[in-house]
Amino acid sequence: MNAWIDCMSYMNDEMTRFTLAPGELFHLEIVGTKDFAKRLPELFEALIECAAFVNWRRADVGEQPILALILV
Repeated sequence: MNAWIDCMSYMNDEMTRFTLAPGELFHLEIVGTKDFAKRLPELFEALIECAAFVNWRRADVGEQPILALILV
């Protein structure tokens, strides 16, 4: 999860294949979240917490949030 957090945190620094412009938000759509949360509650919770941490990490240094989860 640490590597995932790093990749998501620095998407505007060309660390990943996807590069965001300043102020742009990456929308990550996860399909089947009701089943996911039921079958793997610890992993589902970790995903939510890590996504929140990505945005907190950026806000802590004065940057805009970069990640939005769309749970379908």
